[in-house]
Amino acid sequence: MSLNLIDIESFRTRIERKSTNSKGEFIAYWMTNAQRVDCNYTLERALKFAHKERLPLKIFFIYNPGHYKTLERHHCFMLHGLLEVNDLLKKYNHSFHFFSYKDNLLKEILDRCNHLFIDLPYTERARAHLKKELIGLDMNIYSVDNLYLPLTLISKKQEFSAATLRKKYYKILDNTLIGQDFSVLEYISKVDSFIKNTDSRNQICSEIDKLNIDNLIDKNYLIRSGPITAQNVIDDFLDNSLDNYQENSNNPEFIKNSTISRYLHYGHISSAKIITKLIENNLKIDHPFIEQLLIRRELAYNFTYYNKNYNNSESLPNWAIKTLNEHNYDKREYLYTLKDFEFAKTHDVYWNSAQHQLLTSGYIHGYMRMYWGKKILEWTSNYKEAIKIALYLNNKYQLDGRNPNSYVGILWCFGLHDRAWKERKVFGKIRYMNENGLRRKFDINRYVEKVSKNNLF
Repeated sequence: MSLNLIDIESFRTRIERKSTNSKGEFIAYWMTNAQRVDCNYTLERALKFAHKERLPLKIFFIYNPGHYKTLERHHCFMLHGLLEVNDLLKKYNHSFHFFSYKDNLLKEILDRCNHLFIDLPYTERARAHLKKELIGLDMNIYSVDNLYLPLTLISKKQEFSAATLRKKYYKILDNTLIGQDFSVLEYISKVDSFIKNTDSRNQICSEIDKLNIDNLIDKNYLIRSGPITAQNVIDDFLDNSLDNYQENSNNPEFIKNSTISRYLHYGHISSAKIITKLIENNLKIDHPFIEQLLIRRELAYNFTYYNKNYNNSESLPNWAIKTLNEHNYDKREYLYTLKDFEFAKTHDVYWNSAQHQLLTSGYIHGYMRMYWGKKILEWTSNYKEAIKIALYLNNKYQLDGRNPNSYVGILWCFGLHDRAWKERKVFGKIRYMNENGLRRKFDINRYVEKVSKNNLF
């Protein structure tokens, strides 16, 4: 079933609400998880519709710091990215409307609007929040999927492994990568901005000035963000690390993976944009980086979209729940509290180093995050508590926390998207990891030394 690009794109937009209200003075785009301008499918759809209707477009973002419940460095990262969005839109002679959250704000923003475009939410929590905010709005509402392939095109149900999703994915693509990079310049120049010359830059800067960056964080390691920054990061990766990706990506002594997940999380760059760059580098569909960017990442979105328990133990496969329950009361050699974990107070210097990297930079190398999660299971009184602790720490500190990818990364440590292994105490048939495995894989002591000197950021 090989589909062309037009067929694929027909799955992107869905009607969330129809209205009999046909009168309106502008079209609106509420930006949420696609915080960029180019290669933004929702913005493209809104621009095309506004051009067709000969109406101006209002592009806006609602900042609600209480909604995120994370460290202020996450807000700092996001707000600096929005500054780049604001400046990019200004180049195209469009205003970016930035609002601080208050009750009934949407009704004020959308007064005299009858067509609203939104980024498709991929988690139950995001959908519930959106539904609550949209109550009472009498207008046509469209959601747009910004994944490389529309989620519902690939599968209408939860896929239980990378193998099943990969088969469907590559059948649609016919084993050939499709370039989907596009610029909004063609349409944005034809559509007027609804109200020009807003002071959103000053408003965003004002919110940044209010932040008190967490005292665990050295300000030298605050990471730049935004669509322009994300493109520079991926270009640097392609120039310097792609050729040796398979060899080095699982070695945490060096940052040889793309570190692009934080930018993907906030929507500073899209998979489609990256894929186009990879096609230019003659990368084939079976490359391990493509596997991570498309199959593993979009398997995670499939999981959080179709499983309402994506953030708790109920989402684990039956075999994993069964074996974890059978070993739930096994004696643990070590038991630690949330505070012990949070402030890296365990007996394990390797685990503590991974946690220190997370505390100071908002990042743990992917291989160390697997070890990190497995040990929380091993050193907690029961697996349900272990999952709560791992998700709490990940969502609070990791810059790609609260993302489908990071939810799956944590739950994988407890059996999600994996198979049964040799049975042992505490773990049951869950895949086991220990420090001997770290030593076999790479120079773990050099990793510890680099983390202690903050040389891995």
